[in-house]
Amino acid sequence: HDVAYLTKILRYAVSLKEPVLLHVRTVKGKGFAPAERNPDAFHGVSPFHPETGEPKKASGETFSSVFGRTMVRLARNDPRICALTAAMVGGTGLDGFAQTYPGRFFDVGIAEGCAVSMAAGMAKQGLVPVAAIYSSFLQRAYDMLIHDVSLLRLHVVLAVDRAGLVGEDGETHHGVFDVAYLSTVPGMALWCPASFTELREMFHWAVSGETGPVAVRYPRGGEGEYRESHVEIATVLREGSDVTLVAYGTMINEVLAAAGQLERRGVSAEVIKLGRICPLEPAPVLASLAKTGRLVVAEEVCRAGSVGTRLLAEAAGKAAFAYRLLDLGTGIVQQGSTQELRAAAGIDARGIAEAAMELM
Repeated sequence: HDVAYLTKILRYAVSLKEPVLLHVRTVKGKGFAPAERNPDAFHGVSPFHPETGEPKKASGETFSSVFGRTMVRLARNDPRICALTAAMVGGTGLDGFAQTYPGRFFDVGIAEGCAVSMAAGMAKQGLVPVAAIYSSFLQRAYDMLIHDVSLLRLHVVLAVDRAGLVGEDGETHHGVFDVAYLSTVPGMALWCPASFTELREMFHWAVSGETGPVAVRYPRGGEGEYRESHVEIATVLREGSDVTLVAYGTMINEVLAAAGQLERRGVSAEVIKLGRICPLEPAPVLASLAKTGRLVVAEEVCRAGSVGTRLLAEAAGKAAFAYRLLDLGTGIVQQGSTQELRAAAGIDARGIAEAAMELM
């Protein structure tokens, strides 16, 4: 029950010549009563009172909490809808669903591949499974996405939480590869809400409008200044004539802010928000490029397999234009707050505006 005792056991095991099986059970929060009583709440923490374990301030509305309530509402009207997660009930916002519909909720433990395979089996039998899994953890289920879901064209809905920079949760939790690997799954539709309202509407479409595999990716935390709802494949949020700025998800906040900075410097920026990035529809961007001749794509993902690289491939030979792709390079990102990391990578409003000015 302590380090000294465990060390003694390990030394004894090493000294034995026959095979030894050592079973070690870890206990989250060991030694801190509030965490022992409620380990799920302490999986990832914000500042809290050490005496009681209570948070120092309410974290407010998040994409995860909005998703959780949306699931309860959708399930109320459709008995086929079920929810799955992999040991992240509270983190994905599904605790309310689990309490309201315990017979339609499944926690498979830390086994994301099993969650996707189980969802495939449920879809095969006519249910509408929604698997809520963090972006960085969904990587473990890539094989199942191809062979269990895609090959059978099953209607499995993926709620890809913690997409993009997670911020202050360690290097392993950044969800910056999902755009690349999900876009390679045949038949996959990938939607990116930029506001809470868009998230609600996209999930309604995902469960009732789509027929094959579909993923909705959204970040940790809350929405930005953009609170509108444009659930289209692509939307021109701001017309301009000098440069085309493209983004999706909450990165649209940085792009709109950059457009404002550019306007004050005499540059007219056209802003295009992509709602669906797979299958990618390049026509709206190509039409804008025909006017501006300059393109800046800002993304919170790795360069390989990014929307920017795919747009360049689509535009090759169709138009002459100058461009800048702003992203996270290899995708290996250090610890830090989301805003600090965006600034360091040059994908915040200032970095986007500077890249556009270089093109001018």
